[in-house]
Amino acid sequence: MKRTIFILGRTPELATIELQALYPTTTLLLPGIAVGTGGIDVKEAITHLGGTVKIAEEISEVPDIDVHVLFSSLLPFVSENRITFGISAYGSTRIPQSTYTGVKQLFMVRGISVRYVESKHDQALGSVVVSKQHVTELVVIGMQGSHILGVTKAVQDFEDWNTRDSARPAPDPRRGMLPPKVARMIVNIALGPVSHAPKVLLDPFCGVGTIVAEALMRDTQAIGMDISADAVGKAQKNIAWLRAQYGMLQKEPVRIEVGDATHVSELIPLVSVDGIATEPLLGEQLHIPEGDPLQEQRVKNIIKGLEKLYIGCLKEWAKVLKPGSKVVMATPAYVTRRGIVTVKKVVDRCEILGYTLLTGPIEYSRPQAMVRREFYVFQKSLIVKS
Repeated sequence: MKRTIFILGRTPELATIELQALYPTTTLLLPGIAVGTGGIDVKEAITHLGGTVKIAEEISEVPDIDVHVLFSSLLPFVSENRITFGISAYGSTRIPQSTYTGVKQLFMVRGISVRYVESKHDQALGSVVVSKQHVTELVVIGMQGSHILGVTKAVQDFEDWNTRDSARPAPDPRRGMLPPKVARMIVNIALGPVSHAPKVLLDPFCGVGTIVAEALMRDTQAIGMDISADAVGKAQKNIAWLRAQYGMLQKEPVRIEVGDATHVSELIPLVSVDGIATEPLLGEQLHIPEGDPLQEQRVKNIIKGLEKLYIGCLKEWAKVLKPGSKVVMATPAYVTRRGIVTVKKVVDRCEILGYTLLTGPIEYSRPQAMVRREFYVFQKSLIVKS
């Protein structure tokens, strides 16, 4: 059976976990590249996945790459005696410019109108180029002793993702919003495979509603809560815009309301939630020069307060989560002169609170940032204590 090839985006570790949550048969082939089996619908998959930028279908696996192998792989995709092609190399594969020229010449000898699209920066074409220029993209993945060849069948709809990020009516940059792609990834990790069975996702720190929006985009019922009335008002505006933009107006209303993340059981029925995905309060941004003694004490105090908050949240969330459900949450990691300071007590105490740590930390931030995001995935115990 031919394999499905997934080319992951800028957050490959998080994207890999997301991919395996939705398609458990997938395995990581190389950093940033995964393969799956089992008749995956690539057109459907690319609409669900936040961290995958391109999906290809395997053509063959060959020991060596040359002009004739590449030409033969592309020939079936000639349409109306013309082709616009590009070749993206991953792994150990390095393709010299002369090879591209040779492939182009073989098409021309056959009287086929041909245009070759070249990558401007490295050996791989970006998804925007493939989509905008209607390129037949041949993917070549160099392995030890062989090469996998595939043809791209689906690319991420970058315009749609950008619209949800930049066109919503009520953004709030001060709250450090997650991009929609990252929000979708953690929603998918929390809920698992997309199905027709009704599921409920909770974001108890919903902010302006990015995570709630991405849950709705995968046709999941979502509940958003935030202690800030201003944030809730903005989230309600953004979700109303989303529902109008994507024709969701006929569906049942979305529940977004003011609420304390440490008292969710007062507003939500017990054992009713299928997953939690959230970016909670991450602490204040420090404006103290690195190395200043005040910095370390301030960080220590911030972390102590956040640990108390997160532990209280996890304890409370266990009341509304179904057994076996997942919590995917961001946490801060502060960079100080003595090293990186994290909310270690939260991880250390998760089992006492009724959870198992499945994954983490998964870093998501710029390496030079003083406050970094780290994601953890916890799973509520399958045994409900009386």
